[in-house]
This record gives sequence, structure tokens and C-alpha cells, in this order.
Amino acid sequence: MLDISAADITGIRYAFGRYVLFTSTDVQPDWPLPWWGVIADTGGDGFGLLVRLNADTAPAGWTARQLLTVAKARMAEENRRCPTEATHAALVHLDHAAAALRRPARQDDPVTFEPGREPSPYAWTVARYGEFHLPFCPDSEGLEEGITSEQLLIILDQLMLAATTCRVRSLVRDYWVCRRHVAAALAAEVRRCANTSE
Repeated sequence: MLDISAADITGIRYAFGRYVLFTSTDVQPDWPLPWWGVIADTGGDGFGLLVRLNADTAPAGWTARQLLTVAKARMAEENRRCPTEATHAALVHLDHAAAALRRPARQDDPVTFEPGREPSPYAWTVARYGEFHLPFCPDSEGLEEGITSEQLLIILDQLMLAATTCRVRSLVRDYWVCRRHVAAALAAEVRRCANTSE
């Protein structure tokens, strides 16, 4: 588990036996969000990542657009592997969520995908941009080590929730629309996970 101060934990959310922590460690007073760091329970340890609304709101980390790109790619993989109404619905909502965000002044670095070390039915289990990476669970049930689709959607949902109360007032409506679609995608993923575990 990563070592963080309890005073820095601004929130915790749960996903089928796993957690996602949001931390205010190193957040600067002029930043629009109250947290920057995220720690996702990977089933064996915690994986830390930095998250920001866009490339102008913090010096480093995954942007909302990049995370949406990764979530859409993972749902597409899930839909390819085992198509269901839930995965299709999640994909549709993630497309709408991405469309709701206006283009930032500065473009995000491109996200790439690659296979991990563990065997997997997915074509890729690692997402990357620059020096950052996200290791995904190689199985769809979340039994192996790695971040799950549900955890990624929880991170996006929390990011959009925080964005609706941030200082970037001109974009609040866009964030609300994006959050509504991310929340619907998360609900679809929860349904899929519940059906898988039965």
C-alpha cells in the first residue's frame, strides 16, 4: 500500500471489494480541484496516479480526455470479448461524455495501449502516455492484479463531480453533461460486473 497521510484523503469510493482513494497531497491553492492524487486498490497493492481536468490545470497527470479515451478503449475491448447490453450502453455514454467536453486550448498527449506481462483475453492491459501508465486487470472479473474498468469509471465520475464545483465556471455545464454520461456508463459497468459474478 502506498504511504499517504490520512489528513490528505479527501474521499474514498468502493468498487466490488476494491477501493479508490482521492488525495490532496501537493495540491496548490490556485488549482481548480481539491485533489490531485488517486490511489486505486489493484487487488494486491495500491497504484497511484495523478489526475487533472486538462493540461493547464496541473503540471502533470492524466487529463479527463485521456481517461475517457482509456475508458472507451477498455469498454470496446470488453464489448469485443463478451458483448452485452451493458457494455454497449457504457460505450454509448462514454462517447457522449467525450463529446460534452470542449476542446482544450492545449492538446493532450496521445494515449497508447500495449499488452501486459500476464496472459489476457484483452488485446491490451496497459495504457500509456508519456512517462505515465495505467496497469489494468488482465481478467474481466477483477480477480487478478490491476485496475478494473469500474475503478477507472469511478475516478472519472469523481473528477467530473469535482469539476462541477471548480473555478472554471465557463465549463461547468459541459462537466455536468459529461458527468451524467460517465455516471450512466459506471451504472452499466456495475450491472455487467454484477451479472458476471452471479
